[in-house]
Amino acid sequence: MSLPRPRLSPTPPAPAATAAGALRASYADPARVQAVLAGPLFDVVSVAMDPGLEALDLLLRAGAPLGPVAADGRAQVRRVGFLLPAGTLEHARGFAWWCREHGMRTVSHGDVVALPPLVGDAGARLQWLVPPEGGPGAATDPALLLAALRRALGRGRAAPGCAQPRCQVSAS
Repeated sequence: MSLPRPRLSPTPPAPAATAAGALRASYADPARVQAVLAGPLFDVVSVAMDPGLEALDLLLRAGAPLGPVAADGRAQVRRVGFLLPAGTLEHARGFAWWCREHGMRTVSHGDVVALPPLVGDAGARLQWLVPPEGGPGAATDPALLLAALRRALGRGRAAPGCAQPRCQVSAS
């Protein structure tokens, strides 16, 4: 008597691919801005526009894997949001603390984020710089993001909106 062979299920997708796919699927209308609860699918680090774009440029030039990145170009906002794997800010408390100390905003469990339309006008004020594609490895590494942010802010320069000495970027 032979034992039945166990049925093997396909390899589950990488968490980043699953999160990006779930994020895309959460849009009721892909041509409209979507309010999404942060935490279950992603955390966010929101950076002032100029250092955020500089950090993104550094990551792109380095060939680093990138998760979704959004930009809000409205005059009263002007920020770049890096979507990170869910739980990043909880598990990397030093990273979250550093971001807040340098004038960045962190968004996680329980916070609602307005995300750009998946399709639409390239001239829109709220748009994806790196859309949520869901490919394997499509997640921003917090350590690489931290290095890019430190470099973008500049050695020893105070972060925008922070005049206190403790908010200066320390030498690395």
